[in-house]
Amino acid sequence: MKKQIFLVQIILGFVCLAFSNVAYAQEEETNVSEIKPWKDVITNNLNPSEWRWNKTKNTRFSIRGDFDGDGFEENLYETATQIYSDNAELTPLQLDGDLGVYFLANEGDLDGDGSDEISLMTVYRDYTNINYFRIYSYTGNRWKEIFCTKVHEWDCPNYNPTKPEEMFVHTWKKKNKYDKNRVVLKHHDGVVDMIVLHPNGRYAIEHIKIVNKRAAKREWGDIIEPRTDL
Repeated sequence: MKKQIFLVQIILGFVCLAFSNVAYAQEEETNVSEIKPWKDVITNNLNPSEWRWNKTKNTRFSIRGDFDGDGFEENLYETATQIYSDNAELTPLQLDGDLGVYFLANEGDLDGDGSDEISLMTVYRDYTNINYFRIYSYTGNRWKEIFCTKVHEWDCPNYNPTKPEEMFVHTWKKKNKYDKNRVVLKHHDGVVDMIVLHPNGRYAIEHIKIVNKRAAKREWGDIIEPRTDL
């Protein structure tokens, strides 16, 4: 009798494990689908002057959060030239390009003032893989850039790496359990950890603290890899 009970317990254990794996896979699939594909941004390999806006409402980046700190959430949407909200009281953020952004993310309340900050990377008409990661905060009825740092375009979420130098970022972040391929990586004690390009051309971890809507106490952490591209 005891053997039969033990056998039943083993079978139930396997069944529970199978269901948990299915649920985990579904959760992973849902998380991935929340980040729009890279191919929605890059439409072709023609001369940059010939690139065209190739998005529809179905592929537009959109995020939700309390961006003005009034206690109510709103949506932000991307167009070819601006980031706008379904809350008409929020002034749109004008982009310095006409091809939208590579990604749009809610970074949470980085400075503790009750409103969420956003991050993005503008699509420029050029062949270089160097770009600028920017953090914006809504204050004084307008969007204010509070942080900017130089990065590679393959530092964007959901970028499909094909070269060794691109794979490095993905592999390193996965090994160290960072979130997907986000540029802003971890928040702790009011400090934001990021992977950025060090002035000497290497990848490095940079620590910044955002105080009163500006980046303060910028410090370089560990250099994690010599630059092997270009």
